[in-house]
Amino acid sequence: MGEPKVYIESLGCPKNTADSEFMAGILKFSGCKIVRSPEKADVVLINTCGFIEPAKEESIETIFELLELKKEGLKKLVVCGCLYERYKRELKEELPEVDAFLGVNELEKITDVVLGRSIRGGRFYRYRELIEEPHIGYLKIADGCSNGCTFCSIPLIKGGFRSREMGELVDEAKVLAEKGVKELYIVAQDTTAYMFEKKERNQLVRLLERLESVDGIEWIRVMYTYPSFITDELIDFISGSKKVVHYLDIPLQHISDKVLKDMGRLYSRSDIERLLSKLREKIGDIAVRSTFIVGFPSESDEDFNELVDFIGEFKLDWMGFFKYYHEDGTLSFRQFKDMDNRIKEKRLAEIEALASSLSEDVNSRYIGKTVDVMIDGEAQELDGYFIGRSYRSAIEIDGAVFVEGGSFRKGDIVPIYIESLLNPFDLVGKAVQESTKEGR
Repeated sequence: MGEPKVYIESLGCPKNTADSEFMAGILKFSGCKIVRSPEKADVVLINTCGFIEPAKEESIETIFELLELKKEGLKKLVVCGCLYERYKRELKEELPEVDAFLGVNELEKITDVVLGRSIRGGRFYRYRELIEEPHIGYLKIADGCSNGCTFCSIPLIKGGFRSREMGELVDEAKVLAEKGVKELYIVAQDTTAYMFEKKERNQLVRLLERLESVDGIEWIRVMYTYPSFITDELIDFISGSKKVVHYLDIPLQHISDKVLKDMGRLYSRSDIERLLSKLREKIGDIAVRSTFIVGFPSESDEDFNELVDFIGEFKLDWMGFFKYYHEDGTLSFRQFKDMDNRIKEKRLAEIEALASSLSEDVNSRYIGKTVDVMIDGEAQELDGYFIGRSYRSAIEIDGAVFVEGGSFRKGDIVPIYIESLLNPFDLVGKAVQESTKEGR
């Protein structure tokens, strides 16, 4: 069919986005054209997520939706990623209409299934092709996980933690910068475990030191940090860094010592409180995002109320809450009986309502201040406004800043005077002439 037009549907987390862009780069280098619409494609590639039940359902629904295009002339549909890696036999049996499958460790073979030929060259990351926002780049520094959380299916899908070579990562960051990336997201299942499997500590700091020297990158944002592995050296480095923003994503999962132990987490409530106090002491304007699981099988009413009290006391900048999913193959699936879903839903609704009110309180503190905002584009929600984020927010995860008037490009960093709240999570402001930074 000649060199085909390929559309890539990337589902799940930013780590999947990095994988999808890796494959897009290989395909483009091999002569394919990457298109933005599945209706315009000869080949559709779906990079699936298989982490928890809603992600699996979304992946299956997307596969069936895009399979409909085969009735309209789509020549080939390829399914890859986590869902296939976890359910290889089942998917092959139940989806005979899919033309090809690729596991998570076979992505460099994408030309074999799309073009019928292999590609040689080795350093395929040099071909990275951005498929989402042109000013945002995801640098996946490792794959897999070795932390052993009882609720998590990632080790079943991707195996143990494996770090990528530092020089390769710096090279890839330079490739992204040359393509226009202004904000670099450091991602892995656990970024703080970088090089742990090689018995090396604090190598994340060494990596960040080298990434700071990459021309064109303005902000570096560290995601997916494990609480036990956030060292004083990392905190001190972020505090004095020129490019690493004063933001940390720290998935705490819970606060009850009993539940944390049953989850297989390697820290206690007192450890978390000491860490948060230290971060706030050493980096006065630090923004902390976290995620929590409610409805773990051993979570009692007392445990849940302890979590509620904790988030009310510490008032983190951003919080995400998820109900527990009883995932087949995990340790918690074997060790515990699942909780009644009605209890999980009730707890989830209660804690999300509280978190919303807390977010309004935290964000209202920025009214009347000027912060530097990275512009992400024109706002779809408000005519005549642009949308962006301060150092406090990760794109598409945390709250945004809506900027009235002006003319900006994606990736511009503009000092914005904050005038009001649009809702509990989003701010509204106007551009000013000079920056009086509240943080990086």
